[in-house]
Amino acid sequence: MKVKAARMGKGWLDRKLASPKFRKGFEEELQKLSIGEQLSRLRQEAGLTQAQVAQRAKTTASAISRYENSEYDRYELRTLQRIVCACGGRLNIILESGPKAYHAA
Repeated sequence: MKVKAARMGKGWLDRKLASPKFRKGFEEELQKLSIGEQLSRLRQEAGLTQAQVAQRAKTTASAISRYENSEYDRYELRTLQRIVCACGGRLNIILESGPKAYHAA
């Protein structure tokens, strides 16, 4: 049985990411997914339920659920900090400059 050789060149995602509009939307969605996934993982590694985190962070379990949801995009810094601290973690925010084409003159 012959093994198909891997295609050389750009794949579908590479071609789509060449579009600035698509790339921007993709990166925004990836960031939202990343925040929710990280919060969920941090909570689970701490061995806590959403209700326990909510009690420690002085919020509701439904708020914790929203923050862990990849569709959510209205994060508040203070609430993120409380949730992360309730799980025994540390919040780090990294700001990076974008491509020079987006910089003001």
